[in-house]
Formats: sequence, C-alpha cells, structure tokens
Amino acid sequence: MRWISKVFALLVLITVTTASQAGPTDSFVVSAKLTNAGRTFGEPNAVVLANAPATVEVAGSDGYTLMVTVSDITADQIQVVANLDSPHGSMAPTIVVRPDEAASVRVGELGLEVTVRRRGS
Repeated sequence: MRWISKVFALLVLITVTTASQAGPTDSFVVSAKLTNAGRTFGEPNAVVLANAPATVEVAGSDGYTLMVTVSDITADQIQVVANLDSPHGSMAPTIVVRPDEAASVRVGELGLEVTVRRRGS
C-alpha cells in the first residue's frame, strides 16, 4: 500500500514538473499526514503549482483522494485549501501555514497535517 502512495505522488511530481516551466516562487512542496483515530493511513508528498489544484488519489481499503490548492499570502504565510475524501470521512479545510512548519486540523477522528515549503527555498 505504501508503494502505491509513493508511485502516485511521484506521478504527480513528474506531471507537474514536465507540464510547466514554473520557477521556484511558482510552486510548492506539500507534505501531508492523514490520520484516523491517531493511526496514519497516508503520507502523500507532491510538488504543486501556485493557485492550481493538485490531486493525489490512492486506491485500496485505506484509499483516499486529497486535492490541494496552495497560494502565497505573505512571506511568512501560505494558504492551503484542501479537500480530503476517505473511507474514514471527509473534510474541506482552508489552512494558513508558515513555510516549513506543520499545521493540523481535525474533524472528529479524521486528521490532516500539512507542511508546505516554497520550491527552491
């Protein structure tokens, strides 16, 4: 199951990298941790373009679809609009994070932790 997550994340990375000529300020490295009742069921990582939705989809009993759109707000604030669908539940939070610092949100037992780094920094 873990290798499937890595393959999908790699495909997203390859697609984004080859489909654009984005510079370091135009893209972000997003790392997420998905939990249910304290148990991790996904840890996707992807390079995403600023202001463009990116999706990671994993099949299986703990499969999920995670869509994120990342936007710069200020030098020390980045907005992440997320949409998570999983067998454990769904959530659609908007989170403001500091670069390279984890931020998390919970809906019942379902948790999403996100860390964002500006690409090239």
